[in-house]
Amino acid sequence: MKPTTFWEIERAKSRAARILFLIFFPFFTLSMLGLFYLLKFFWGIFRGGGFWEFLLISSLISLALYFMAKAGAKREKILDFLASLKAQKPDLQDLKHKQVQNVVREMAIAASVREPEVYIIPVLARNAFSAFDIIAITEGAVSSLERDELQAVVAHEMAHYLRGDSYYKGIISTFIMAISALLGASLFLSGANKNRDRERRGGWAWDFIIVAIYLYLISLMARLLNAAISRKMEELADARAVQFTRNPLALASALYKVSRDRVRGLASFASPALSSLFIVPPNVSSLDEGHGLLSNLFSTHPPTRKRIANLLNLAHADWNTLRQRAVKKRPKGDFWVEREGKWIGPFTLEELFEKTWLKEGVKVKGKEGVFIFGPQFLQKFTRTQGNCPRCGGPLFETHYQFVPVIKCGRCGGILVREDRAMKLIARGENLVTSQEIELSREEAKRAKKKLVSGGANPKTVDPSAPLKCPFCGRPMERKFFNFVTYTPVDFCPKCRYYFFDGGELETIIAGLKRIDSLYK
Repeated sequence: MKPTTFWEIERAKSRAARILFLIFFPFFTLSMLGLFYLLKFFWGIFRGGGFWEFLLISSLISLALYFMAKAGAKREKILDFLASLKAQKPDLQDLKHKQVQNVVREMAIAASVREPEVYIIPVLARNAFSAFDIIAITEGAVSSLERDELQAVVAHEMAHYLRGDSYYKGIISTFIMAISALLGASLFLSGANKNRDRERRGGWAWDFIIVAIYLYLISLMARLLNAAISRKMEELADARAVQFTRNPLALASALYKVSRDRVRGLASFASPALSSLFIVPPNVSSLDEGHGLLSNLFSTHPPTRKRIANLLNLAHADWNTLRQRAVKKRPKGDFWVEREGKWIGPFTLEELFEKTWLKEGVKVKGKEGVFIFGPQFLQKFTRTQGNCPRCGGPLFETHYQFVPVIKCGRCGGILVREDRAMKLIARGENLVTSQEIELSREEAKRAKKKLVSGGANPKTVDPSAPLKCPFCGRPMERKFFNFVTYTPVDFCPKCRYYFFDGGELETIIAGLKRIDSLYK
């Protein structure tokens, strides 16, 4: 009978994962025993040994590998991996990051465990993983998932942390590496042993081929067993997440969004060993999402669609409910703005003040008619040091989708720290309108025309004089922020600040959203 509650699912998957993991050790021991007999038969190694001696040696090797794996399972390796991704602790001045910290604290209380360490990976892709007492979430997930969806993702990773799944996966990986090393060693020994009693006279080394096939089959079976254990762990973590949150629909919605977003920023997640740690494999694979025999045998995660279907069953919901939930509707605004001769909008007042192209002299149309935007609307913001590097206007401290930035009240340009720049891109996706996407397309076309005639140089697109950093006074470097819109931005290598001219940020965000929509 198929489990229908998360308690039943948890018991079934926990039992299956435990049995599979326990099978792995006798499997490896018996594999070593068979290898000893092959070496004895073909090459005369261990000629005096018997069954019990071989069994004892095989068991000791298994135990030695187990303790070596436990000793080698260090969180420093995960910290090095996070450092390579430029992951950082949550920025508590950022209200979204503060929300993540609060959610992790809530789930730690729900799971009755010590609060794990949290890292934010600055990439647009939506994903998360846990290892040891570390939970890492991408900026894309932080910025685009609703609070209950983020809570469900953290609960899933908290379940892995609670069970110590990263230790299990590390131990199994060590055994698989040992089998691979034996396969390589057998190749070396076969080539080195030229003075055998039996001369092959140019024929095939059948003894070596048999040993190699045996080791290859053992390696294949070990990988199949590892994949099966990993799948059960993922299903168990889903059930535990529902137990902690009591919200299966939130986890289903989060998996739906994450699985649709594996085409961006994934080059750093290419390692298969690390890929299995993520809530959804970051590298798109037909095996992971297939339903055939190979998918059932080799994938480290159950098909995401199957996981979502199980969660929808628990939530008594259907796919239409999920799709409607996943579509984030922009709030209805009352303001329209004239830009490049067109009225674009509508925007809410909050959205309007976050637009970087909103500057002095721009016409704004609301319910009470048309008015001109001016400095009087910036009086509520705090004046900061220095002046705008582009127009010399006053700079004000403000926020862009909860990210602290410095904005010019005259030309709309913004200064943002390098480590916060990716946040602006991730947070702004839900703010851009269809008109802004079309303007971004036109801007990209104009930039490409200039590059064709003048060479791939940012100064070809923006030939204006170099800007000076308002903080240190040094000339800023001009470079392309990305190669989607070919938008040149200015960067101070000393202060580590980007300067986006008014409208450049929206052009970049709209361009990325346009490209991303092609893969949906």
